[in-house]
Amino acid sequence: MLEVSFDVMQSAALAALVAMVGRGIVKRVKFFQTYCIPGVIVAGLIVSFILGILRSAGLLSVHFEVTVLKEWFMDIFFTGVGLTASWALIKKGGKVCIGITITTIGLILGQDILGVVLAVLLGMHPLHGLGLGSLSLMGGVGTSSAIAPSYEALGAENAVVLAVMCATFGMVFASLCGGPVARTLIKRHHLHGEARMAESESEAVVPLNGKSLLSSVCLIIVSAGLGSYIAILAGRVPYIEFPYFIGCMIGGVIVRNILDVIHVEVRTEELDAFGDLCLEIFLGMTMMTIDVTKLAGAFGPFVIIFAAQVIFTCLWAYFITFRTCGRNYDAAVIAAGHIGMGLGNGPNTMANEKAVMAEHGFSNVGWVVYPPFGLLVLDIFNPIFCSVAAVPLCRLFGIA
Repeated sequence: MLEVSFDVMQSAALAALVAMVGRGIVKRVKFFQTYCIPGVIVAGLIVSFILGILRSAGLLSVHFEVTVLKEWFMDIFFTGVGLTASWALIKKGGKVCIGITITTIGLILGQDILGVVLAVLLGMHPLHGLGLGSLSLMGGVGTSSAIAPSYEALGAENAVVLAVMCATFGMVFASLCGGPVARTLIKRHHLHGEARMAESESEAVVPLNGKSLLSSVCLIIVSAGLGSYIAILAGRVPYIEFPYFIGCMIGGVIVRNILDVIHVEVRTEELDAFGDLCLEIFLGMTMMTIDVTKLAGAFGPFVIIFAAQVIFTCLWAYFITFRTCGRNYDAAVIAAGHIGMGLGNGPNTMANEKAVMAEHGFSNVGWVVYPPFGLLVLDIFNPIFCSVAAVPLCRLFGIA
């Protein structure tokens, strides 16, 4: 078998190429646009399928040197997530934020319980249940790629491949299911929104400024540095597996709220842009290095668990999200967004809500409050829970 190795710079260049090619593919294929599939995932899956087939055929084995750089990009991305956690956002949402918090955390726990129970019944490792639960469906490919390797280290073989594929299929069903559930709620309860879409739907263009961008990038890196000490200290707590990137994210939360108190401006657009950049490269490295051909061995149980999760998430949004968020039109729009968030990602959330509002009217709470606050609760609670719960879960089932 021919063996080829790429060093860290060459591997980074290939990951960047995967991200760029993926964007080009999505621009030309309507299906990927409709279901909000990120281009880097599309191109990365193509590369991983090809390399997996060549490896299985004994023709070519490729090694990428991505470990250190991949973890750096991942840590920076989650630090940026932490820097969006402003207490002012929570106060702005009022009582509806309580409902959003309850239904978001409830769905996370529900998906994980369902996933673990089905995984055990189907003869899989219990951590596969977490991987096919909120880790992949609510966390997406980024969170799956960050945490699933620790599941493999604890004995859950091919956890990364299963979680990544679950997250990828989830994005498709997130867009398929959100609208119909919301429309059913609207028709059953005779709800309607505002006659016209509000101006908040339009996206303002933020001018690029080198000095302020440098300040934002430095802010993320300094926050990650602070978070590294939090991760080191938390790692000394017995019986708890505390990932490094979670410490970085907490560092971002602390820095953001200190800056809010002393009235220092945080340019969230620049933080988001740099965080998204890091996520794209991180996903490029992750996707091109996994072997998706390993999914074949667990395809049957995978389909059963995934189908059950889709049904459960839709029922949760219909019966729980709608009620906890007010039982009104805003709540119906949030239910559509929650399916997008519960099975897919941020773009799925926005796409679902936009489709519902285009037909039934605008919802200020659904469009302005829910996406940022729901993602904030999700992005903080889900990775922490999925990381910390892994070792205790193994102990519960008697797995060393």
